[in-house]
Amino acid sequence: MHRRLVAIAAAGAAAALVLAGCSSDDGSGDTVTLDFSQWWEVELSEGVMRGLMDRFEEEHPGIEVNLISNPYSATVDLQTAAAATGTLADIVAINGASVYDLQDQGAITDLSALMDDAGFDPAELVSNDQIDGVTYMVRALNFAYPMYYNTDLLDAAGVTELPTTWAEFDEAAAAVTDASSNVYAWSLPINVQSPAGFDSQSWLWSSGNRMLDDRQPNFETPEVADWLTFLQGQYDGGYVTPGAFTQQEQQKVEEFTAGRNAFLIGSLAHVQGIREANPDLNFSIGSVPAQDGEPSGIAGASWGLGIAENSEHKEEAWQLIEWLMSEDVNSELATEATGFPGNASSVPGFVDGDPLYELAFEVYSSSEFVTELEGLPQALDLNRNLNENLVRLLQGEASVEQTQASLQEYWTGVLSDG
Repeated sequence: MHRRLVAIAAAGAAAALVLAGCSSDDGSGDTVTLDFSQWWEVELSEGVMRGLMDRFEEEHPGIEVNLISNPYSATVDLQTAAAATGTLADIVAINGASVYDLQDQGAITDLSALMDDAGFDPAELVSNDQIDGVTYMVRALNFAYPMYYNTDLLDAAGVTELPTTWAEFDEAAAAVTDASSNVYAWSLPINVQSPAGFDSQSWLWSSGNRMLDDRQPNFETPEVADWLTFLQGQYDGGYVTPGAFTQQEQQKVEEFTAGRNAFLIGSLAHVQGIREANPDLNFSIGSVPAQDGEPSGIAGASWGLGIAENSEHKEEAWQLIEWLMSEDVNSELATEATGFPGNASSVPGFVDGDPLYELAFEVYSSSEFVTELEGLPQALDLNRNLNENLVRLLQGEASVEQTQASLQEYWTGVLSDG
């Protein structure tokens, strides 16, 4: 999900930053410095995030913001370590896949109390997700994950219409794949160490099917069997970029941007980055093909904000969150990130006048927004287990039926305990 590439600091240096814990002042006692751990600066155009922080500082004398920026997967890994030691940065960018576990560890604080103290009305938010009646994360932005299509590769392969069914996609994947030229249909990053994205799940969700039923695992169904069989067929057919088991989320975007993949499942945040990195690339956006050609679900994720329980400056940290959630600033952030605002009154400016964004908005508006993992206990671990089982399936170490049974057993154990 990266709009520009930022070098990742060595693990020790990056950890030292994220594990900085409580922020400090400049020695005069008049200035509070807030550490803000996030992946947003990496994904926004250069200078956008720092520019927002500079404006906040101008409007809030006595508060400075230190941005701790890493790609999404690295941010999650470092925050997980920091949560275990009580050394989270003052403000943390999180999402629904991690909020339950961070709250369960006591690592993030009660935002409901901070809202009350500040006189903030939660009705200003599009959604106010709570755990046991308490807010721990504010959704700054929501993102949809449609499918990108490299129209040049499709035209060259004689594919004249975008595939709408799994069968049509299978035919298109075979047509565009040319291993001798290092061109493949798509990438399927199922990295066990840093699970991210919705490259496998999107095919199930687009067909109107789910992994869960009433928040309990529901893997032993014919629909899930068909989904796993489809993924297995794509891998065995050689249509997936080699290295799926170690590929990182950002690498699939690089493959598509370089013209080596014909398809990409990713958020709208990629659009501007792809255009900037490869202005000559011709691509379009549509729904992820459904099994029977009637897409009804689209993967969704959020950019959320939380405050560390160990922070010594919770009041100042809330001031930054409230500022980011204000109508005009949230509209600006949504426009820059190509997401949908978390402020109920904000309107993104990226849709009007751009045919590609207008098409993407049509896909989003006509689909059900699916976030099955958000708010679940150990959601990251569940996602990791899904990837582990997919790896075994694709390596030929387990059958479809064995994969279904393994997923059902593990997820049942986690969710029944949660």
